[in-house]
Amino acid sequence: MRNACPNNAQVRAYRYLVIASQYRNPLSFTPKAMEAAENALKRIDKVVGQISAALEADVGEPSTESSSGDGDGGDQSVIATQDVPKAIQNFEAALLDDLSMPRASAAMFGLVKLAETEFKRVAKAAKSNEDASLDIAGL
Repeated sequence: MRNACPNNAQVRAYRYLVIASQYRNPLSFTPKAMEAAENALKRIDKVVGQISAALEADVGEPSTESSSGDGDGGDQSVIATQDVPKAIQNFEAALLDDLSMPRASAAMFGLVKLAETEFKRVAKAAKSNEDASLDIAGL
């Protein structure tokens, strides 16, 4: 095992691979599966870091303000109040359905994708506001 997972990141990826797999099927321990597990953990870690930074900056909950008209098509934040409870419900339903970890992981990554989209929207709005401020200042 130490040869297959020589560092902590790979050990963590292996653990994720085992947990996210269907227990009734043989584990597909391949370099491609390990790479996918490492990438999944990187996405999770990035979102957790962004959420932690937002909380430390006292940003609070994701904005539900109207969009700035930048063409992103939405009047509200990507994360609507029903999205999180629905994802939790899907996660729990997957666990109750014969411990379907692949479905539970999919529900979790639905939330990860929502958070990624929201952070991109907020960054885009901040950039637009910064550009508008520079235009007003004549810079």
